[in-house]
Amino acid sequence: MIALSPALLAAVYFSLAASSIYVSEASFVLRSSNRTTLASGFAGFLKFVGISTSEDETYAVHEFMTSRDALEQLSRDINLRAVYSRPEADALSRYPNIFHGPLEEDFVRYMRQRIKVHLNPTTGMSMLAVQAFTPEDARAIAMRLLDISEVRVNELNERIRRDAIRVAEEEVQRAKQRLQQAQSDLTGFRNRELMIDPNESSVVVTQLIANLSEQLTRIETEIAETLVSSPGGPQLVALQSRAAALKEQITMQRERFADSSDGLAGKIEAFERLKLDQEVAAKVLSSAILSLEDARNEARRKQLYLERIASPQLPDKAAEPRRLFSIVSIVALNLILLLVVWLMKTGIAEHAPGRRVFVQ
Repeated sequence: MIALSPALLAAVYFSLAASSIYVSEASFVLRSSNRTTLASGFAGFLKFVGISTSEDETYAVHEFMTSRDALEQLSRDINLRAVYSRPEADALSRYPNIFHGPLEEDFVRYMRQRIKVHLNPTTGMSMLAVQAFTPEDARAIAMRLLDISEVRVNELNERIRRDAIRVAEEEVQRAKQRLQQAQSDLTGFRNRELMIDPNESSVVVTQLIANLSEQLTRIETEIAETLVSSPGGPQLVALQSRAAALKEQITMQRERFADSSDGLAGKIEAFERLKLDQEVAAKVLSSAILSLEDARNEARRKQLYLERIASPQLPDKAAEPRRLFSIVSIVALNLILLLVVWLMKTGIAEHAPGRRVFVQ
């Protein structure tokens, strides 16, 4: 009788004392649009329409659902300790019990026995099962757990988006500052030199020198003709004076263009350098803006979505414990244990050193 006491105790416990446990189940898929790998079944259909499951993030969500953080968020809306310490629950099933003490870590370990999440690799769907002592509690906990998991997925999305575009936004800001500085330097040059474009001023000076040279050539021709026709006439002196003035004017304009300190050539060089800096800064800004747009598109492609395939339902009957199966299993284990003990005892007795062997 003592040897069969485990089986008897199990029969009494599961028949009379074990409380009914209700299980509310839900299925969901964590999808993303940035995967292109092939799959079969429902997962393959999702990929065919542009939606793919993301296994790495799926396991992360699974871990979150049974984490201490998730339980703390659940406890803000549902008094989990009261739910799992209901008077209709038996002493071994309720919290706290002989296996789980009052500490927070004990409660987390207890809840991990009541909340189960696993991934179906064939369909790509995740299955959530929540156990409680009433159907309403099981469904409420499952619904709220899915809600806070969706919030966590949205937080992951925001983190992905922020990390993806942060560097690109910083590059855009630096490019804007560089362009603004280049434009400011160019404006300062124009205000300081009182000219919009030294190249245009150089064209004016060049045309002026050309006109003066043309006039000088014409006057020099007249001087040559006058020296032949009337070398002592008063017109020759006037022409020579005019030619000298033109030469002086041409020399002054050429010095104005070629002066190393304040000439147009130096101003053109400085202007072209500033203009080049502005154009380069504008191209860098344009490239940074395109990179930012690409980063935003990439972030959108990496967005995750927790899609509910089947919402938690109110269970009609208790799923646990399976009383007959549990009693039969424990009785069978008890008998197997007794058989092992009997075999060990028989083997030891046969090999005892004091045992005599009779030979006829």
